[in-house]
Amino acid sequence: MNLELYDDIDLNSEVPELAERDIHKGCHGTIVQLGKEKSLIIFYNPKDVGDYAFAWVENSRLSFISKMDDEMLKEFAERIVEFDPAKKLRFEETNLQEYDAVELIVEKPVYAKCGAHKGMIGTILDPEKIAGGWLVYFADETGADTIGIHVKEKDLKLIHRSE
Repeated sequence: MNLELYDDIDLNSEVPELAERDIHKGCHGTIVQLGKEKSLIIFYNPKDVGDYAFAWVENSRLSFISKMDDEMLKEFAERIVEFDPAKKLRFEETNLQEYDAVELIVEKPVYAKCGAHKGMIGTILDPEKIAGGWLVYFADETGADTIGIHVKEKDLKLIHRSE
């Protein structure tokens, strides 16, 4: 099947230059600029929903997955022009995982509004990092995990990794 602009694809082989940027075989993406030999792909970070990276890839290393429906295609085409591929060439690092005990290391109004303050210890209770952050449950004064909020990874420090 011939690839077309905005096709959803998978990377069908490991490419050392991409692996250095944590883009590996099987990574899902969308063609945003179609070329005869190479295409510009926006790859989606499987470890962080909402994170992405751009890369030029030989078309032979791409496998067609699906086409977007018309409504999604229109929205995607309108929004993708706002992105600058040169500014986002790698995925954000992910250093935490589900069940890690973490400390909130900053005081921010958005967290304080929910009752979470600098120095509080919490637990990540969701396997997916979303938009650079985790769902963390903090204990209230009784010790019960009652404050569940989305916290940016950069605002957390690992205290203990659960085995």
